[in-house]
Amino acid sequence: MRASIAIRNRTDLERLSGLRVCFVIQHIGALGGTERACAAVLNGLAESHACESLDLVELFPQGPCPFPLSPDVRVSALFDRKVTLIGNWPRIVSRLCRMLRKARIDTLVAVESTHALYAVAAARLLGIRVIVWEHFNFNATMGKRKRALGRRVAARFADDIVTLTHRDIALWQAGAHPRARLTCIPNSGPAPTAEPYDPARRLVLAAGRLAPQKGFDRLIAAWAIMERDPRSHGWRLDILGDGPDGAALQAQARDLTRVTIRPATAAIDMAFAEAGLFAASPRFEGLPMVLLEAAAHGVPAVAFDCETGPAEIIVDHETGLLVPEGDVEALADALLRLMDDAATRRRLSDGARVRARAFERSRIVEEWLALLRCPH
Repeated sequence: MRASIAIRNRTDLERLSGLRVCFVIQHIGALGGTERACAAVLNGLAESHACESLDLVELFPQGPCPFPLSPDVRVSALFDRKVTLIGNWPRIVSRLCRMLRKARIDTLVAVESTHALYAVAAARLLGIRVIVWEHFNFNATMGKRKRALGRRVAARFADDIVTLTHRDIALWQAGAHPRARLTCIPNSGPAPTAEPYDPARRLVLAAGRLAPQKGFDRLIAAWAIMERDPRSHGWRLDILGDGPDGAALQAQARDLTRVTIRPATAAIDMAFAEAGLFAASPRFEGLPMVLLEAAAHGVPAVAFDCETGPAEIIVDHETGLLVPEGDVEALADALLRLMDDAATRRRLSDGARVRARAFERSRIVEEWLALLRCPH
C-alpha cells in the first residue's frame, strides 16, 4: 500500500512541475495520417506523465476521434460547426486566446502549417511558445494559397517548425529562410508484429485518401499492365479509402477484373494481415503513415520515390522497392518481379520489420519531449 502511494505521489509531483501543452487541429474525426499521427503523439505524451495538462483543440468537430485517445487528453472545439479560416480569422484568434489563457497553456502546437495563420497570432498575443507541425512537404500546397501563407507566417514568427523528414528541412531552408528553429521528428508507427509473413498471400494492398495526391489513378494504370502478365495471375488489388476521386477511380477500374475499391476502415490491421505486398503511388507526401504500418506488419512495399516520404521509410532492396517518380511501367514491373519471387518477398518482409523499430512511438515521443523541454 505504501509503495503504491509513493508512486502515485511522484507522478503527481511530475505533473505539477510539468508542461501545459495544447495541440490545435482542424478536427480529429477523420481516418487520415495527420489525425492518426496527432493521436499517437498525444497518447505518448499522456503516458509519459511529463505534462501537467494536455489539451486538443479542434477548430470545429467532425465526429469522435476514430483512433484510441487517452482520457488524459482534454478535447474541445472553438466552434460547433465548420467555419472558414479566412472569413472568421478575428473570431478564431480571439476564441483560441481565451481558451489558451483559461487553461494556462505555455506551449501551443499547430497541427499542419495552414493553422499557423491563427495559432501563431494567438500565441504571440499571449506571449507563449508556438510550434508549427508540418505534415506534407514545403513544396506541396495542394492549390491552397493559405497553406503557403501559413508556412511564411510560421517561418517568420513561430518559435519552432517540426518537419517529418530531413529532406523537408532543406526545402524549408531554401524556400523560406526561416527564423524559426527547424527540427525533424518523423511520424510514429506501430510496433512490429510477431505474425510471420506468409508468402502464399496474393493481395496487393493500397490505402489512403482517394484524391490526386495519392495517385491511385497511376496505380490502376500500372495494374492494367499487370493484369496482362501471367506473373500476376492469382493476385488481386484492394484500394481502401474515401475521397473526391472515388467515382473516377471506379470508372477507371471498371474493365479490370481483379481490382476492388473499398471504403476506409479503422480496422486496417486486418487488411495488412492478408496482404502480400503494399503499393504506394503518391505524387507527393510528408511521411506516409501507411508505409510505416506496412513495415510494422512485415508487408514489403513498392512505392514511387516522390520528393519526400517513401525514401525515408523504405530502404531500397532491403525493406521494399523504390521506383522513379511517375514511372507507371516501372511500378508495374517492380510489383510483378516481387509477385514472382517469394524468397525476396520474405527477405524484404524481415527487413521491413527491423526498419519499423526506428519509428516506434516511444522513440518519437522522446523526441517530442526533448523539443518541448528545450528552451525557446
